[in-house]
Amino acid sequence: MKFSEIQKKEVIDATRGSFLGYVQDATIDVKSGKIETFHIGGGERALFFDSKKNDVKKVRVSDITVIGKDIVLVGKKEQKE
Repeated sequence: MKFSEIQKKEVIDATRGSFLGYVQDATIDVKSGKIETFHIGGGERALFFDSKKNDVKKVRVSDITVIGKDIVLVGKKEQKE
C-alpha cells in the first residue's frame, strides 16, 4: 500500500469511537525502513506544509487494529464479558 493511499483514510479511535483526523506524516526507522508512527492531523485534510504542529497526534503502528477501505482503526475495542 502506498503512503498516499493511507493519507486518504479517516483515522478513528476504536475505544471511544471518535474521529482523530487524517494521516499527515510518518516516522520511519532508518535501519529497517519500516514505519514506526503515523502523525495524525486535525479534522481537515491538509498538505504537509499546512499542518499545525500543535494539532498533531502520534499513533504507533502497533496500536493500529485494522486498515480498511475507507478508515484506519486505532486501539483495541474493549470486550464485554
